[in-house]
Amino acid sequence: MKVSLIQMNSNGNKKSNEKKTMQLLNQSILTNPDVICLSELFLSWGTDFENGSVTKDEIKIYQNFAKENKVNLILGTVALKQENSNKTTNTCFVIDRNGNIVSQYDKIYMYKVNKESFQFDELEDTVPGKDIGISTIDGVKIGIGICFDLRFPEYFRKLVMAGAQIIFLPAHFRKDTGEKAWNILIPARAIENQVYFCACNQTGKSLCGKTKIVDYEGNTLELIEEEEGIISANLNLEAQAQFRKELPVLEQVKY
Repeated sequence: MKVSLIQMNSNGNKKSNEKKTMQLLNQSILTNPDVICLSELFLSWGTDFENGSVTKDEIKIYQNFAKENKVNLILGTVALKQENSNKTTNTCFVIDRNGNIVSQYDKIYMYKVNKESFQFDELEDTVPGKDIGISTIDGVKIGIGICFDLRFPEYFRKLVMAGAQIIFLPAHFRKDTGEKAWNILIPARAIENQVYFCACNQTGKSLCGKTKIVDYEGNTLELIEEEEGIISANLNLEAQAQFRKELPVLEQVKY
């Protein structure tokens, strides 16, 4: 399975972010991937954050793209409007080659920081999800995590015990609160769960970038530093299955 990850800087309003997204999607399709993944809140960050939320109807443009190009999309995340509420969910839609939404994962773990220099509480405007992000595309079980989820190893173990072979993590990791965690925990989650880990970050002045594709032994297959761009890799699922047989760690999970 060939995967492509798009690292972008969503520094404009929703309309300009959407335009940039479509340009990068059209660029990425030239490499003939099976799956394309976008970053967290790719439409919302930038000059018009308060108006960056969307309805389900507004993602039809991406469903049409998937159908027209016969490609699976991990639609990063969007701030999905909720009925009778001024809050949103931080939501990842998985869209198949036919343009159908095959799963929806609402971020469970909320980003909260109480540093003297920076305070943030995602709960102020976001409703947390309840169910894990697991789905099947092209016959392959994939798991979805979002950004701050990375700090909770039990979540990714649940994904793997539900059958995930590949995990996608759309993210918006900041340099000052998360760069060390980004660099260390991605290969750690891959190693302890024997999964391919596709971590798709935003980039920009305060963000650490470093979108990467890591294999089930913790090796970095592809990496982009702080520039906008696209990385791709072919994931050998047969080799992964053989590795799991040779080192049957997951068979001994007790919880």
